[in-house]
Amino acid sequence: MKVIKFPTILMTICLVLGILVSNEIKPDLYLSFVILLGALVPFLILYFLLRKNLKLRLGFGVSSYLVAFTIGIALYALHSPKNQASHYSNSDYNSSEKSLVKGIISGKLKPNPYSYKYFMTVESVNQKETKGKLLLILNKKDAEKEFEIGDVILAHAMLKPIIRPHNPNQFDYAAYLEKKNVFHQLYLENKNYKVIAKEENLAFFLEKTRNKVVSFFENEALPTDRINIIKALFLGQRQNIEQETLDNYSKSGAIHILAISGLHIGILLYFFKALLKPLDRIRYGRIITPLLLLLILWSFALLSGLSASVVRAVTMFSFVSIGMYMNRETNIYNTLGSSILILLLFKPNFIFDVGFQLSYCAVFSIVTIQPLLSKLWIPKNKIIGYFYDIITVSFAAQLGVLPLSIYYFHQFPGLFFVTNLVIIPLLTLILVTGIATIILYTIGIYLSFLTKLLSEFIGFMNDYVKIVSSFEQFIIKDIPFNYYILLASLLAIVSVIIFVKKPTSNRIIMALITFFIFQISIISSMEFHKSQNEFIIFQYPKKTILASKKNNTIVLHSNDSLINSNYVIKNYIQSNFGAIDRISTLQNVYYINKRKILVIDEKGIYQLPVQPEIILLTQSPKINFERLLTDLKPEIIIADGSNYKNLIEDWQKTCQEKNIPFHSTSEKGYYRISLD
Repeated sequence: MKVIKFPTILMTICLVLGILVSNEIKPDLYLSFVILLGALVPFLILYFLLRKNLKLRLGFGVSSYLVAFTIGIALYALHSPKNQASHYSNSDYNSSEKSLVKGIISGKLKPNPYSYKYFMTVESVNQKETKGKLLLILNKKDAEKEFEIGDVILAHAMLKPIIRPHNPNQFDYAAYLEKKNVFHQLYLENKNYKVIAKEENLAFFLEKTRNKVVSFFENEALPTDRINIIKALFLGQRQNIEQETLDNYSKSGAIHILAISGLHIGILLYFFKALLKPLDRIRYGRIITPLLLLLILWSFALLSGLSASVVRAVTMFSFVSIGMYMNRETNIYNTLGSSILILLLFKPNFIFDVGFQLSYCAVFSIVTIQPLLSKLWIPKNKIIGYFYDIITVSFAAQLGVLPLSIYYFHQFPGLFFVTNLVIIPLLTLILVTGIATIILYTIGIYLSFLTKLLSEFIGFMNDYVKIVSSFEQFIIKDIPFNYYILLASLLAIVSVIIFVKKPTSNRIIMALITFFIFQISIISSMEFHKSQNEFIIFQYPKKTILASKKNNTIVLHSNDSLINSNYVIKNYIQSNFGAIDRISTLQNVYYINKRKILVIDEKGIYQLPVQPEIILLTQSPKINFERLLTDLKPEIIIADGSNYKNLIEDWQKTCQEKNIPFHSTSEKGYYRISLD
């Protein structure tokens, strides 16, 4: 496979690199368009000179890719909300004061035990017209009912930045939402809001249609867990699936089944293509069929709410379906490259979406690796051949997404072969049965056996996944995998694929070099973290957690016997390539680099023969705080998340009066002391 044969792929790669660079340097609009203009000038000059001198083709090609690169830079800057004067973040508001915010509910998110969560499209802030998206958090105690898509909300609340992680190596939800152009949140409670209208837009009518479909299945008295799977597979709504079910699908390697993606759209495409095959025989059949396929795919996208993952998948397979019916031979790589190019031109932030990355890595891997695997053995029995194809497709897809999967989820389901061997044929039956049921319902035809059949298929799938996930010894967990290892592993996989497709001496040398780079990235990452010695005071509600890290060996200090299974500690160990040496109970005094840390717990005892530089307050001790500061004269006071909020506020005020630094982990996050 010579990449030069696929110019769309190269153009797309250059565009992606431009977006990534722009994300790092974050240029304003003026600078980004100056950069673009600087690339366009030589491109246009070479374009006109090329007519007279064909020797300039190489220079013209390079300038073309440079233009694609600078377009990526300009696109990201153009779509960046902070470069848009009408965005709410550029409006006149004070984050410490309440603002009058008006907006429309545009999406529902997974709720937690205490609150409902939504995306809200902003219409105005303090009666000034603006635009943008907010994260809306509705306190369940104060909510009369859940919001619906299309509800127009008027709120008098503070526009606050989304909370950053309070512990090292923790998932950064704020950064995740920033890639979706969501930068602030509104917290609704104590009746500081009201629903003033209903916006009957496209999202409202789509939600209304989805609610009718859900009501139909609920009226059939199907089990709740099966209805939740139906909502995920056909309507793109995963928020109501029980955590236990999500864990089972994740452990078995089938979590991708629950998010509408390229797999689902691909199954529907090839099923309806086979169903519409008789139309190929009639006049204009090869024009009518792809149009009908596009109509079906985009109707399904509308039904499922036009989520980002669905739009990506349908766009990709729209290009594939058109390519199937074009008279001239088309190339799948250019087809996939074109779909990426189109998506990124409209939504450059898609490149940062995990689903986007996994979908295209899986598809590229399937079309590249699966044909090689299918040639290794050609079964004579068609049934055996069908299941062999499932195995080869699963292996190819898993290999393509393996680095990304480990990077994002830090685990590898060893039984994914066993899972997909049953799940993929079963998913085909579920999708076909479900689509048939929904279509017949919308035109007024009711066939009860289809609904029961769909329910039984889903019940069997849930049970099978639960059985596979119970073999936890086959799940490799807590795999340390950073950004540099990710890039090196992707490079190694690509180089091996290129070599296997057409072995040459140069290609085997390249493969060996990339494997060497991969090993170096692992060794250097381990050595880097080995050299980072530190003492950490973590932030965790109602608990005190301390850790001392030396040469990748971690000693935990806590009175919680199950602290090693805490997600905060697991994240810390994974990211630092470390291991727990031992767990000890909390001490009253710690000596850290000739500095003394005094720990005062609920007993409130603090008499010492020596003076501490740092005081850590835990478990809301009942002490005379002013006398403590006068007697011990510490350099800094630290209060962790085990203390009452009102006490922390009082301590902070006292420290401000006495000009003593105060660090609350609940507000500022963890506290780190270097041991180097």
